[in-house]
Amino acid sequence: MFMTIRRLLFLVILPCYFVAPAAFGQDEAAQDAVLAVEWTDLLSQADLDAILNPPEMSHDLYGWQDQLEGNDEAEAYMNALQSFDVNPDLVNKRIMIPGFIVPTAYNDERKVTEFFLVPFFGACIHLPPPPPNQIIYVTYEQGVKLENFYDAHVVHGLLSNEVVRNDVADSAYRLAAEGVSIYSY
Repeated sequence: MFMTIRRLLFLVILPCYFVAPAAFGQDEAAQDAVLAVEWTDLLSQADLDAILNPPEMSHDLYGWQDQLEGNDEAEAYMNALQSFDVNPDLVNKRIMIPGFIVPTAYNDERKVTEFFLVPFFGACIHLPPPPPNQIIYVTYEQGVKLENFYDAHVVHGLLSNEVVRNDVADSAYRLAAEGVSIYSY
């Protein structure tokens, strides 16, 4: 008897998991979705193409700047390394992305409430920093206790296209964080 009721519940409940989001209201489903994003996803297609196809350079005779002058491929590459161009498909979407925290503001409890999220440790400390479209300015009202600068964190929240300029770096993105946690590999 117990097994029959269990099978019946399974057959009744299971189809609910496969109902199209439109049945629940597509807007509601889209608002709740959080996209897992990689750093290359933040690049515009033109910048990604330029970075994946760097100009050929030689270490013979000439300096690197002389080799890049007058070369369209080199110009696109150099522009991509300083680009504010964003991926329009990610703007105003809720995302989740791992990275490293570079603090810019703390609250009274010494929790980090504003920071740059960067793709690798040491970015923004060493020069030059990553391109602005590879830096996310994050605000997190709740704040995060930063135990170790070497730890990667996962941040999720609403991503927008907003230029933020700071003494530390420039960012092409802003994220209103809903949560920050240690990244586990």
